[in-house]
Amino acid sequence: MSGSPTTVCFDLDDTLCRPATPRDEQVAALFQRADVAPFFDATDLHRRASEIDADSEAAFARRLFGGLVREQAPPTVAGDDPDAVTRALVTAAAELDAERDASDVVAVEGARAVLADLGETHRLALVTNGGRDRQLAKLEALDLVDAFDARVYAEPGEPVKPDPAPFERALDAVAATPGETVHVGNSLTSDVGGAHNAGLTSVWLPDEHSPRDGPEPHHRVDALPEVPGLVRAMGD
Repeated sequence: MSGSPTTVCFDLDDTLCRPATPRDEQVAALFQRADVAPFFDATDLHRRASEIDADSEAAFARRLFGGLVREQAPPTVAGDDPDAVTRALVTAAAELDAERDASDVVAVEGARAVLADLGETHRLALVTNGGRDRQLAKLEALDLVDAFDARVYAEPGEPVKPDPAPFERALDAVAATPGETVHVGNSLTSDVGGAHNAGLTSVWLPDEHSPRDGPEPHHRVDALPEVPGLVRAMGD
């Protein structure tokens, strides 16, 4: 980056907010609903999800759970019909997702203060792989809808991160260029890789479930409140 950034993009899930129900509890509920003995945890789920490229939620779920069954399910679980285990997990996940209240989220510590701080001096954009209705419900619950100058969601038929297109849509909306823009997110594949594909400066904010394999970020922070100081130090 040749100068100080003027624009900061943020991922939403596990960057600015987290589910109110811990991930491990969600995974346990998934196995219970599917009537399948547990064979992966939340970290495994995160890792596998970060490796998948799919053009629909249904295809994503099949590849996600099919991969986990092939990689990790012991013979006592997979039996002679691993596809049946995959179908059970896909169905259970869809049922639980339909029942889950999208607004049942909590803000990552410091999220509101960070956005308010940076919003005074920078243009802010949200770039999320989640669908519009579900992600907007989260933003409304967190009172963060108006924190951004632009919001880019996953739209049917449109590419998602790490494709550069969502970042390009965000930059067009705020009249910014890649060279003056930073993106903050928790996924090395979607956020760091996507930022690099679009020519943005990446800031990686991992959590305990974030896979450690992927593109090398330009910067790493261990907590969200570190971001404003880092951004303002860029270009000095």
